[in-house]
Amino acid sequence: MYQGYSNFRTSVLNKARDITDVNRAFGYWSAEVGTIYAPSENLSGLKYNSETKKEITEQGLNLTSINPAYMMRMSSKELNIATGMNLRLISDKPINPLNSPDGWEKQGLKAMRAGEKEYSRLEYTNLHNIRFEYMTPLFINGSCLRCHEYAQYKTGDMRGAMSVSFPVAKEHNRQLRFTLLTILAYLLVTALVIRLIVLSSRELKKAWHEKLKNIAELETEMQRREMSEAALIHKTRSSSINEILRMVAHHWRQPLNNIGLLIQTIQVANTRQEEDEASVQAIKIVREMSETIDLFTSAVKAENMVRMDVKEMVFDTLKLLRPEFESVGIEVYILCAMGGDSEEIQMTAEENLFHSCGRGRFFCDDVCGFSHVYVYGEESMFKQILLILLKNSYDCLVEKKHGEDRLITVRFMKKGEYAQIEICDNGAPIDVEVKHRLFEPYFSTKGCGAGKGIGLFTAQNLASNFDGGDLFFDDTNGKCFVFRFLPCGHD
Repeated sequence: MYQGYSNFRTSVLNKARDITDVNRAFGYWSAEVGTIYAPSENLSGLKYNSETKKEITEQGLNLTSINPAYMMRMSSKELNIATGMNLRLISDKPINPLNSPDGWEKQGLKAMRAGEKEYSRLEYTNLHNIRFEYMTPLFINGSCLRCHEYAQYKTGDMRGAMSVSFPVAKEHNRQLRFTLLTILAYLLVTALVIRLIVLSSRELKKAWHEKLKNIAELETEMQRREMSEAALIHKTRSSSINEILRMVAHHWRQPLNNIGLLIQTIQVANTRQEEDEASVQAIKIVREMSETIDLFTSAVKAENMVRMDVKEMVFDTLKLLRPEFESVGIEVYILCAMGGDSEEIQMTAEENLFHSCGRGRFFCDDVCGFSHVYVYGEESMFKQILLILLKNSYDCLVEKKHGEDRLITVRFMKKGEYAQIEICDNGAPIDVEVKHRLFEPYFSTKGCGAGKGIGLFTAQNLASNFDGGDLFFDDTNGKCFVFRFLPCGHD
């Protein structure tokens, strides 16, 4: 409603300004001209004009001179008759008494003498009689002084004002009807929106109850899956323990045979020296077997969170599997590419290889900056991930024909802020259609990686326990499983 009234008010105000601007321009032009003649019969008394002159044309027409004020009065009179408006000049000191201000014009003159540039109001009688009244000041210029210098006016003084009023009932009522229709339209739209909100709220309430039901079912399903995953992890750990026990048996078979031979040597020894040498050798083998027990138990026992040397964890895990790899002809290469030149060594049966690292260009304290990178977590969990991945490669490689190369490559890599261990092999490639299912529980192929299908699933779950930990398959640079994590520091 306010906007509608504001538009109406602006419209009639601009109309009033246009009318007064045109007549002001006419008045200043009249003052420049000074005096013109008009037919005497069209003029009323000109008592206020001391310079009135009369002339008779050659055709015998009587003319009377009129001043600029009278010229404006005559033009406004014709305009008033034609349009129904009331346009006139007013002054506090009028020469013509007809130019004296009435009630509202006195208020306008007072306001403009106080500094207002214009004055307007809406005179409302009823819906059929509404008028807009407007006043604007008139200032003296050089041409005006011809008539008004006697009163000691100066250029720039306010002589009076121009007043105009005209009917606006038609425009006002049209705007009022438009405003009422707009309000009615808003009310109808509001009622419709409220109705839609009510209907929608019912649907939303119904959908909300369905969502709550689905959430409850989802929570139940998630709890079931968590229990299932926990059972799978427990099953996989049990399987790993069985696998480690099998490796222990494999590790101890040869030393036990050697101890048996040394006992026989002692029994048939001819000298005390031969007995002592056999005893010393047997003790050495027993100590090595004891160290083997520590090595294997560290891979399965539950531990608190500790800070681990990544290289040491990998080398310890490889030592667990080394006899089994050697028994089937699997060669293991270790490759480090940590931003410098790649360094490569081959894993052999030398006991001191992973500690002295004094072979070729490979040095324990300078494995491309990776030798002393650390990760925070549970040691047995870290080793179990590596055991699963290395055993997966082992299962692939034993399927290769006798005489074919069986290679495993362990790469230490640095990718931005992440460190990663890539375990790759040259076994049969993985089909495209099964790549995205590699980490699904109970999914397995009959060829490469045959088994119950929970090893990779468990390894991926375990990897997520490390900071930034992830496990994924990547065949852009060979067939590799990548264990990625954020290191917790380096030396």
